[in-house]
Parts: sequence; C-alpha cells; structure tokens
Amino acid sequence: MTNIQDAGAVTESLLSSSLDRGNSTAEDAKQLTNKSLNFDKALDNFTPTKKSNGMVCSVKRVIESLEEPTKSKFISLMANSAVLSLDLVKLLKEFDFGVSAEVMRRHRRRAKGGGCSCL
Repeated sequence: MTNIQDAGAVTESLLSSSLDRGNSTAEDAKQLTNKSLNFDKALDNFTPTKKSNGMVCSVKRVIESLEEPTKSKFISLMANSAVLSLDLVKLLKEFDFGVSAEVMRRHRRRAKGGGCSCL
C-alpha cells in the first residue's frame, strides 16, 4: 500500500515533469501567443523567392523587343484563353520570333498563376 506522503510526492513529481515537457503555463501561453502573432506578421510580409534556372523566357524576349501599342496587343492576345497558343506561335514565326509551342503554353499557363520566370 502507498501512504499519503508518497502519493503527494508522486503528484508533485508528475506535475513538475509535465511542465518541463512544455505543458501550458501562463508564461508558455504568452510565448505561444507572441510567436503566433509574429508568424502572422511574417506571413503578411512574405515574398516568395522566384525560382529561376538562369534562362530568360523567350516570350519575355519577344515582349521586350516590341514597342507600344504592339506590345499591349500581344499581351492581350496571350491573356485571351480563346486564342490558341499554336496560333500565336505561328504568327510569331512569320515574323522570325523563335518561340516554341511548348514554351508559349507554359508561359501562358504559368502567367495565370504568376509563376513564369519572366513575370
């Protein structure tokens, strides 16, 4: 049988070890709240690093070579989902712009999500 003094010592020991393991105290709760608020602020100011392999998007090269209003017309056509990428590539090839169909599709797909390296 366990006497009352031994039970009290065990309870105190368990309480002490549970606090050591990070169970909540007022100070721990305050630190967690501050950490959460700081994380929230960091999320507000977060700017993702653009992934780049060092290559320049060939669509960007075309856009940079154009002057207004041609540049705006071309960008508008690329943004129009009713215009096929292949038709844009054919048009570009007629004027000696080297953009493959795959590059055009990838650029247009990524541009919707802000993920093309040239944006």
